[in-house]
Amino acid sequence: MQLITRLALVYSHLNAKANTADKQVLNANLHSTKKPKGIKKPNLRKLFLWIHRWLGLVSGLVVLVVSLTGCIYVFEEEIRNTFQQQYLYIHPPESNTARQPIDTLWQIAQAALPRKDTLVQLRFKTQPNAAYVFITQTKKSVSVNPYSGAITGIRNLKSDFLYINLELHKNLLLGSVGKQIIKWNVLIFFILCISGLIVWWPKQKRFFKQAVSIKWQAKNLKRLTWDLHAVLGFYALGVLLMIAFTGMFWMFDSVKQITAAVTGTAYVKREPPKSMQHGKQLYKLQQAYTHADMRYPGATEVHLHKPMEGNQALRVSLRYPYWLVRNHNNLFYHPQTGQILRQDLYRQYTTFDKVKHSNYSLHTGNIPALGMGSKIIYFLASLFSASLPVTGFLIWYNRGKKKKAAHLKTGKLRHQA
Repeated sequence: MQLITRLALVYSHLNAKANTADKQVLNANLHSTKKPKGIKKPNLRKLFLWIHRWLGLVSGLVVLVVSLTGCIYVFEEEIRNTFQQQYLYIHPPESNTARQPIDTLWQIAQAALPRKDTLVQLRFKTQPNAAYVFITQTKKSVSVNPYSGAITGIRNLKSDFLYINLELHKNLLLGSVGKQIIKWNVLIFFILCISGLIVWWPKQKRFFKQAVSIKWQAKNLKRLTWDLHAVLGFYALGVLLMIAFTGMFWMFDSVKQITAAVTGTAYVKREPPKSMQHGKQLYKLQQAYTHADMRYPGATEVHLHKPMEGNQALRVSLRYPYWLVRNHNNLFYHPQTGQILRQDLYRQYTTFDKVKHSNYSLHTGNIPALGMGSKIIYFLASLFSASLPVTGFLIWYNRGKKKKAAHLKTGKLRHQA
């Protein structure tokens, strides 16, 4: 009986001590400014890493295709001038022979095609050795010597390597479905660039030098893969952000509207003007070009668009030398009377127009002010971009293998215990 009584006293004494300790802990927690250990601060870096990882895995294959085709397109002009000279250039006569009228050359080119193929456009450079290239609705082209009227080449542009490369870049050869995939993928790519920068950014300044250098001597292949992904991505980031933004500018009207608002310009989506009357085209192409060239001389390249319907305007596009903003004059003529329905002149560009007409240069790297240097920079950036899905996938795959190995090891230890 005495033993039971003693045990009861000991229990009551220990219980009283425990209650006192609990009260002290509770009071300390109430008056403490520190957060309980169970509640963690939200880790934004982990959130952006998660976004970066899964968006990268979803869009990786598309990024790879678009980047590689972009690499090729950077040097599109040089490739054409090297491998397609017979379609673009001719040997000009030594004497001062005049070019034949555009309408005559148009008839010659049309006669060389089946009836179902209707010519809709003429492109030519104003230099003496340039061929006239006529293009049909079905993407066939006829190259003509403008002095002799001789056909120098007929080809299907749809089977042209550079045309296929561009279509792959724009729509993955999947038509409107592919265009939508590219549209949203360019937005994803922009997010990947931003999230990648946040994930890469060193936590302390003293680690910055380490973060911008690749450890080629690293024995660990995983470490080298990480460096190739993070460091190359960092160096290419400025160009890749520019490519992504200009791509979104093309794809999203909302981006155009935001740009117009920032530049203080009203965004108006302009359609080509039309004449009020229908009828056969009476105003000749040569007349339109001569008038436009006399009015605004100095163009180095000319595009003429023939109206396909009775009330459509005849358009003459004159292209001039430029440094960044592409200088174009577009004149729209009444197909019957030759009256100018509208003219869009580069000297009247608004701030938004300048952004719009520099978009192509900033997207492709074809920036005359920087010469071949800009093309090399864009080529390397696109090449680095093509490597990012590969190195990103390897990082994700190796991470999965590491986790799996850790789970197996934990399972074995539990089994042994």
